[in-house]
Amino acid sequence: MGVADAMAEEFTYFCRCDVCRCSLFRGDNWYHKPGTNYDLCARDFAKLSAEERQVYVNIATSSDLGSQQNEYILEINQYLARCDQCRKAVSLGDDWYHKQAEGNYDLCAHHWKDLPDATRNQYVNVYASKVLGERKLQYVLQEEIDIAERDLVMVVLDVEGTLMPEAWLELQKKTGIEGLKRTTAHEPDYDKLMRYRINLLREHNIKLGDMIEVVKDLKPLPGAKEFLDWLKPLVPRILLLTDTFEEYAMPMFEQLGYPSVFCNSLVVDSDGFICDHILRLKDQKRKAVESFQRLNFRVIAVGDSFNDVSMLTAAERGILIYPSEKVRKAHPEFPVAKDHNDLRAKIGRILSANKQILPKKLADPPPLSATASSRTMWLLVCNVAGFLAPEPWIAVQQRTNIPELKVTTAQEPDYAKLMALRSSALRTNGVKLQQIVDIMDGLELLPGATQFLAWLKPIVPRTFMITDGPEEYALPIFDQLEHPMVFCNFFEADDEGFLKRLITRLKGQKLKTVQELQRLNFRILAVGNSFNDIDMIHAAEKGVLFRPSEAVKKDHPEIPVVTSYDELKKCIAQVVETVEPNSKKQKTG
Repeated sequence: MGVADAMAEEFTYFCRCDVCRCSLFRGDNWYHKPGTNYDLCARDFAKLSAEERQVYVNIATSSDLGSQQNEYILEINQYLARCDQCRKAVSLGDDWYHKQAEGNYDLCAHHWKDLPDATRNQYVNVYASKVLGERKLQYVLQEEIDIAERDLVMVVLDVEGTLMPEAWLELQKKTGIEGLKRTTAHEPDYDKLMRYRINLLREHNIKLGDMIEVVKDLKPLPGAKEFLDWLKPLVPRILLLTDTFEEYAMPMFEQLGYPSVFCNSLVVDSDGFICDHILRLKDQKRKAVESFQRLNFRVIAVGDSFNDVSMLTAAERGILIYPSEKVRKAHPEFPVAKDHNDLRAKIGRILSANKQILPKKLADPPPLSATASSRTMWLLVCNVAGFLAPEPWIAVQQRTNIPELKVTTAQEPDYAKLMALRSSALRTNGVKLQQIVDIMDGLELLPGATQFLAWLKPIVPRTFMITDGPEEYALPIFDQLEHPMVFCNFFEADDEGFLKRLITRLKGQKLKTVQELQRLNFRILAVGNSFNDIDMIHAAEKGVLFRPSEAVKKDHPEIPVVTSYDELKKCIAQVVETVEPNSKKQKTG
């Protein structure tokens, strides 16, 4: 059968006899009463009187169903889309509307009805795959997924005024310079505010070193550190989004337990004066929220000022803490936390509510070329298993002695095939999911992993760790690493307690994470060791294989290989020094 024939036979027509409930397909055994959904098999049709039989039609071809044929289509493939407004999953039927234009634009019935008539007419109801035309292959559901997917939450927070005192206000207290009282709560235009501050500092002979002396003595706002300690076990994805500057703010981040931080950079002249500022990305807070939403996270955003409003608006939930009266009055749509205990209560209610956090409409991703020439700060993206922690399935194999579990992605690049092999082997040997979880929960870090990360912090102070393994493996490891950023997948058990499948949070998550971070103007260092790390390594500005298998090395000789943390340190130091971000270069006075 050719491709065209296969596409033509992609669906058939089907119903059940309304008397005996046997299956009916096109042919001598299907009799339909036009204008209704009443159908009979030949045997029950024959029981009718001659007069009753006259209104029935034998369904020999689909055309015999007339205008009702769409009601009887049975698809061979499963199809799935998501509403581009609310991200709800839609399947073939009354709830799916597709825009007849280039691109995958789809709406649920609710949001389609909200459109004006002229726009609504551009959409067609997808009652069967043939409506999608040539685009239908892009909607085929390739694997079983959890349609009612669990909410994956990320919390993003502003720093100054939210978790730490305002560094510029502390400098004002120390110097007495009245003009330094101005902050983003008073001046929403951050470029304008920074030019004003830079001129003031030079006027009063204040250098970057003076700013660092002030910041290093700052302590978190009352309750802020305790709030973060409370949040980490509940939401192991915490990101600080701040418009402050890396050159003087690192002591603040250390005080907060060194979570992942996105910030900006300064330019310092040869005399030590701040002479310019470089915003890593315009409106970086909003764009970061949108990037992580495209990575299938629901975002709770917390801030205090005008320059936080765009991220609060973009997030699924936005909360103000300690806002000025001017900010509060301008944005009454956001709830206000009066302190960090109140913030804890508000986020706790969101997390514990018995309802889904409905996702916002996704923003279109800007092309990668938009930031290709302007990326500055380095960021490390790495696989976990085999790099910082043991391979979880090797550990399970050693405890259970099941030989099939020796196979990992270092040998088998097809992850779906690999998980099917594992699931089958575990069931055959009577090993249930809880036993696997108990083994993974007891794993410890690889020797030297903690020391490597401690070395890395001042050099590349942003690290995203990703594993295709489950949270049952990831969370205990990340607790040991004291690292709050976890991208992982999920186990699902069947009714007997055996491993049913691994729910993939986001297909191709490693590559997509690298690309979204590049859109946020980061240069990516990628470290992996396996076949399923290759795409992210190739996409990164610099990629390294860490103790890969011979099979991986043989298939990818183009990627440099290191065999120890010391070798990796040398490699990273060389890369960062050789391709130094523009923001670190000093201008002469």
